[in-house]
Amino acid sequence: MKLLAVFFTALLFLLSDLTTVRKQYLGAPNSPEVTEELFESVKAVKDDSSDNTLVAYKAAAYTLMAKHEKVLLKKKDLFTQGAKLLEAVIKRDPSNYEARLLRLSIQENAPKITGYNKKIAEDKSFLVRNFKIQKPDLKEYTKGFVKVSTSFNSEEKALFN
Repeated sequence: MKLLAVFFTALLFLLSDLTTVRKQYLGAPNSPEVTEELFESVKAVKDDSSDNTLVAYKAAAYTLMAKHEKVLLKKKDLFTQGAKLLEAVIKRDPSNYEARLLRLSIQENAPKITGYNKKIAEDKSFLVRNFKIQKPDLKEYTKGFVKVSTSFNSEEKALFN
């Protein structure tokens, strides 16, 4: 019985933690302070953790840290570290919807010089195909992203309603 209580407590913590991380991710592109908060929230997550979604947010946090970094070499290193980590997450968990959503978001906003834009069509297709089977909170999160996304045309955006 105690084990069950511990499990549910841990589950609630992870769910609320993911909610916080999602909110931080949404505010991070426009704020170095929120980016730092996001990074602090996920930096302790091990790169090989079984919680691939949180690892994907850690990867995204690195790319956002790169966006706000002033030193060019450090900017490049942070972005590369984040992109490699995100690709590793998707390689070991290719059906992770949220990791694919994050990768699409990063690809849309990455400077062209990075070359990190080769899987936009693949991720779009994956998100459209798998949208209906997601949990309500992730559906709402996806709708918010798709609404402002430059990768989806109006017909494609309508598929997320």
